[in-house]
Amino acid sequence: MGVSFLIILFALAILVLAFVGVFGRFPDNWEWVGIVLAGWGIAMGAPSLFQMMIGRPKLLTSYERHVIERKRALLILLKNPPLGQRSIWRKLGVRRDTIESLIVSFGITEVGTGKVILLIANAKIYSDDDPTGIGRKRIALPPTISSEAAVTIALWDETKNKTVIAADTPIELPAGVYQLEVVFGVDGDLRKEFMKFVVGTAADDLVWL
Repeated sequence: MGVSFLIILFALAILVLAFVGVFGRFPDNWEWVGIVLAGWGIAMGAPSLFQMMIGRPKLLTSYERHVIERKRALLILLKNPPLGQRSIWRKLGVRRDTIESLIVSFGITEVGTGKVILLIANAKIYSDDDPTGIGRKRIALPPTISSEAAVTIALWDETKNKTVIAADTPIELPAGVYQLEVVFGVDGDLRKEFMKFVVGTAADDLVWL
């Protein structure tokens, strides 16, 4: 990437200097040499520059309610979308890069009282690449059309007839409204998102706001 950028700068410098006459008046054929070198440098370096700017990983999140028979859970679906099939950048050979290191942590407070229910916890991320189904604290996320990774925030525990936080040590949640603070770590860069959800006395009461 750095070499390609230097090639472009060098080629453009030759072109500019040829036309402004810094080295004296160049014959017409030398000016054409400068133009050719500049074009060659741009052709060599442009794909790498486009890849760096357009093909960077992009984390999309979707807050979903999981319903299968009697099971209820609040999930965050994670996706690193590829560039569209009709995108001009894709036609130029640019592709979405893989997120090499994705981590998720979250905290929960009670709305109204401000009571901290969960200060911070590293979430387990469940993905298609994990055949064990036990989840991992850190994953890589390649570009895919579907949401191939997810984090469970809260779920209805049928044995207890209560909603619990999906932490290493599950925490029961009484009926109320709660605020979720999520921190996503994408290749070392952090971003926060906030969401509210409702907990009731029945499984169907567990919903995102």
